[in-house]
Amino acid sequence: MLADHWCASVDATIQLRTGCNPLEQHGPQAVIVHADAWAPVTAVADPHDIRQVVDYEVIFLAIRKLEQDDHRICLESSILDVMDAIFSMAIVSEASVSMHKPHVYNGQGTPAISLRLTRGQWQSLNR
Repeated sequence: MLADHWCASVDATIQLRTGCNPLEQHGPQAVIVHADAWAPVTAVADPHDIRQVVDYEVIFLAIRKLEQDDHRICLESSILDVMDAIFSMAIVSEASVSMHKPHVYNGQGTPAISLRLTRGQWQSLNR
């Protein structure tokens, strides 16, 4: 956690048709998503207005939008789409997104992936 920062968090369970791995290529599966977006306290003009801090609805809608893509096949590209939405908010200085599939591999394993980036790192990836 960053000191002197606001943090907006969103937790959601969505249904994604994923399947980068042959063991996973069967219909939509539950995917648990956690996203955090941090913004410096000093960058907020009115801390009583949560939309000026970080609009967590932007994050939530980006996560829900993933379910509408029937061709999505990996968590990595899903995380990048959520990161895109988070960094579309100019106030955000750092973000973290993680996803995991709780039921894949018949209870023998739960694949998970996460990514944490600063705005500078995100911009260098998207040149």
